Amino acid sequence: MKFGNLLLMLTCMLMFSIDATSQVFRYVVATDGSGDYTCVQSALNACPDGQTSMIFIKNGTYNEQVALGTKTAASTKKISLIGESYGGVLITHSQSRASSGSPTYEDVCTVKLYATDFYAENISIQNAAGATGMAEALYTAGDRQIFRNCKVLGYQDTYRSKKGTRGYFKKCWLEGAVDFIYAGGTLFFDDCTINCVNGGGHIVAPEDSYTTKVSTVSGKTLKLGFVFRRCNITANSDVATGSYDLGRPWNINAGAYYLNCTLGKHIKPAGWATMGGNETTASFAEYNSLNPDGTPAVVSGRIGWSFQLQQYDADSILNTQKVYSTTYTTFFDPITTITPTAKPENVTTNGSTISWSAVSGAIGYIVYKDGRYLGSVTGISYVDNSGNTGTYSVSALNTIGVLSDAATIATALSDVQIENIEITLNHQAITLSHCVEKMQLITTTGNIIAQNMNESILPLNNLFQGVYLLKIYDKGLSFTNKLIIGTDKNLF
Repeated sequence: MKFGNLLLMLTCMLMFSIDATSQVFRYVVATDGSGDYTCVQSALNACPDGQTSMIFIKNGTYNEQVALGTKTAASTKKISLIGESYGGVLITHSQSRASSGSPTYEDVCTVKLYATDFYAENISIQNAAGATGMAEALYTAGDRQIFRNCKVLGYQDTYRSKKGTRGYFKKCWLEGAVDFIYAGGTLFFDDCTINCVNGGGHIVAPEDSYTTKVSTVSGKTLKLGFVFRRCNITANSDVATGSYDLGRPWNINAGAYYLNCTLGKHIKPAGWATMGGNETTASFAEYNSLNPDGTPAVVSGRIGWSFQLQQYDADSILNTQKVYSTTYTTFFDPITTITPTAKPENVTTNGSTISWSAVSGAIGYIVYKDGRYLGSVTGISYVDNSGNTGTYSVSALNTIGVLSDAATIATALSDVQIENIEITLNHQAITLSHCVEKMQLITTTGNIIAQNMNESILPLNNLFQGVYLLKIYDKGLSFTNKLIIGTDKNLF
């Protein structure tokens, strides 16, 4: 049998699985034109009002300002933005209030979100104006907004939040120099990196908190603004020792808390800074601050109006469930919401089809090849007709688009084929029409179970029935074909 005819027959046998490849995402955005849109704003505009939409953004730099809703008309769209990879998707704009003569932060901000229940993963947002004055990268003006594995980059006033809203950041990177996390809202930052760049000196500048709560253990009034838990407070190598404080109070009811955080040597011994007398009514505190080596940080020199929390305050009061239910009437449980599903299991390849077992709670799956996006499906198989070698990975998505860990499998498929080789299969062996440099019989999971060098025959040795890949190398070329071995050891 000629291998070309064999390939045609086997390809036809695979077509039944193509109907499982319906898309998970409403739109795909790609700078190279391979998606539905080339800019993020166009995809947002196309999403219907009052509905949930997931948008996938391929790796690339998107030079644009993005807005979801406006100051006077909040959007009713429930949007999830999912980037191809952490650090691979950058939405950037370069404008400061001073350099542009613009009077408001909304005019210069890179991404503005006037909507509830927004979710972002693997997205970097930047204002590249640098040390030119106030220049916001991100403004969250809606309630229940969540960011996971995202970066927010800028210099002064990098991230602004609106009073009366709730936000949650998980494993994110926020960077700046002057008051680069500021304004209102009740925000939690869990397991984030808060990175300081050269030329600044203040990390947070919270405004009035939405509400307060008395700590029964510490005997202090907690003003529920910004909470940093298990965060790493870092600095670039050119930032001087003792040049930064943890924050300063922008208004009279400001509140900020660092719980179990690691503080770099750039943090001043005093810890905090004054600002217009607001410190007399502000609530700034820490619990169990650590040095980079894991030893307890020295807090004896902290400024007098700050304080140290007790463990009960940190664990039982300053948690998302307690704080969000205290300050707001609507339910918000971001930790449960962003819990990923289990990763797919039993990933196999069968010719050009990749398959896996269904994952409980998953609404769909993303398939990557060599770390690059191939496509998304709602079913449990995907057909890759490229024929190129590579490593597949499959991640499940939960109801808002949170990605699970990836399951991977290598494939031996190649788009290079060797002409004029006849393949004969019988009970004992695979026989080729002439001798080749090497041939291998491989399972669909990538295990080599038989191979021969400089021969035309590959013994089967009572091989069990099933699906296998035969890979042949000859004269600097290679090709892979699928063999289906039945109970009578005949190809069918």
